[in-house]
Amino acid sequence: MEDQVEEVKQKTDIVGLVGQYVALKKLGRHQKGLCPFHSEKTPSFMVNEEMRLYKCFGCGAGGDVFKFLMEIEGIDFRDALERLAEKAGVKLVSRKFEVPNDKQKLLEVMDLAARYFHWLLTEGKSGEEARKYLEDRKINSNLIDTFNLGYAMPGWDYLMNYLVNKKGYSEELLEKAGLISKRTGGGYYDKFRGRIMFPLQDASGKVVGFTGRILPSLAKESEPKYLNSPETEIYHKGRMLFGFYQARQAIREKKRAILVEGQMDLISSYGAGVSETVAVGGTALTEDQIEMLARLAKTIYLSLDADEAGIAAIKRAVDIAEKRGLEIKVVNIEGGKDPDEIARKFPDKWRELVENAIDVYEFVMLKSLEKNDISTVSGIKKVTEDVVPFLAKIENSVVREVWTKKLAEKLGVEPSVVKQEIERMKFGRGPVEKYQLRNVPDKNEQIDNKMEKLAKRLVGGLLICPGAKSKIRTWVKDTKLPGALGKALAMVLDTDENDATRLVEKAPAELKGLIEDAYMAEGEGETEEKDVLSLAVQLLREVIREKRKILIDELKTVKTGGSDSKEEELSQELNDLDREENKIMVLLG
Repeated sequence: MEDQVEEVKQKTDIVGLVGQYVALKKLGRHQKGLCPFHSEKTPSFMVNEEMRLYKCFGCGAGGDVFKFLMEIEGIDFRDALERLAEKAGVKLVSRKFEVPNDKQKLLEVMDLAARYFHWLLTEGKSGEEARKYLEDRKINSNLIDTFNLGYAMPGWDYLMNYLVNKKGYSEELLEKAGLISKRTGGGYYDKFRGRIMFPLQDASGKVVGFTGRILPSLAKESEPKYLNSPETEIYHKGRMLFGFYQARQAIREKKRAILVEGQMDLISSYGAGVSETVAVGGTALTEDQIEMLARLAKTIYLSLDADEAGIAAIKRAVDIAEKRGLEIKVVNIEGGKDPDEIARKFPDKWRELVENAIDVYEFVMLKSLEKNDISTVSGIKKVTEDVVPFLAKIENSVVREVWTKKLAEKLGVEPSVVKQEIERMKFGRGPVEKYQLRNVPDKNEQIDNKMEKLAKRLVGGLLICPGAKSKIRTWVKDTKLPGALGKALAMVLDTDENDATRLVEKAPAELKGLIEDAYMAEGEGETEEKDVLSLAVQLLREVIREKRKILIDELKTVKTGGSDSKEEELSQELNDLDREENKIMVLLG
């Protein structure tokens, strides 16, 4: 299997793979673009075809083709290997992955349950009423197949009998999967009964859970309208977005995601041609869900309920999304209808509403102005209490200033008054916190001092221009640098291997990542041998300067103590360093 993993890696074009998610531009030996794993305006994300590696010098993300696909799609190594192997034309001879057996069994049984429900809906006689219900909701066969919709019969044990008696799975496994529940008096029963079934798929398309919508004719007061799978080993509600698997390509292409509440909202929106839609499924938006979208989109369009709870949810969503650098717009639903109804009955209207989405700050302001009479002092106070805390959270001072002026204009007051209220709100709860320094390393903990930076660049430069090794070996033969960088530089200089990829392969495990990073960092431009020689000279000068600082400090101490012989010895060492530095200055001449 290790051989096949390497074969897949060698046959996968990392530039082509990453280029599906990131706009790349050739720069020296690398391809460069905006990092898909964090928000940035200046590109710091590099891809190197020779090394088959990617590296972001902004957030530190990096690795090979498998790591990239796992991170960008939110899948495990097994899924990444299978997908890349298929594209590379490599037939995997072993499927023994380091995946817990229970997890694999859970995925198997969930897939089988989804197929069973889908067959009942599309072909089974018992699914006739469910088919008619969906037809009335304008959910056609194409949408049914796209989202793999199904139907669970109203009996207590149809699914259990099928999976246990016909397919041989245990009741314990079905309970772990959230498909059946224990009876109080013993035994089990089907969790989903008499419901339209919406399979919940992860980023790679695997079914990990279900949402079931009760058929209207079977609805009872004691029955919830929607029923969701419980949290399991493979299903985590806060990491799921219904329809993400179907929508991700459209989200990637359009750089936006339309976020709705329910499954029917999503399917109707998709059917109306807005295929970049996903649904939160009635839960509060989480950081994990935002992260899924942020890897593909720049803007999120929220189309949640416009009631108090919905507006509160929009505000919470903005708090999370803004931290990830996403722009937020709101689809302003007219007439109190939900996206499902508008998209079904008036698809053109739904598309128009999406295109005319307004900025989230404008939405919050408008909603508050609609419900409060600003001709009264109490009304102005209410609007201020609604909107100002929201504006105070805007990190960008220019954007905050724009909305400050707009709110002041609406309320008929001076912008300075609103600004003062925002400042009070922003800092009133604890101004010390804003100015408190956190995680500031002391001088001894500063990352990458000048000498370390030069050593790292020299390692990278020698990988690109190995012809400089012979000269630099003689220059640094008496110079030993401490730490991992010193070991890495010594290894690169001592080896006769000039191919960068093979050299990295031969490197000890503890030095591999450091050498790869050095190569990725230095390979951005067109590095030439003279540049590498210059780096070596700069490094040697920095080493001498560090030695000189230490000697000068010792000399000051000795002068205070009055030891003439020691003072003379240290002075001689300083003179020797000066001569050594003069020699270095003519090395390039």
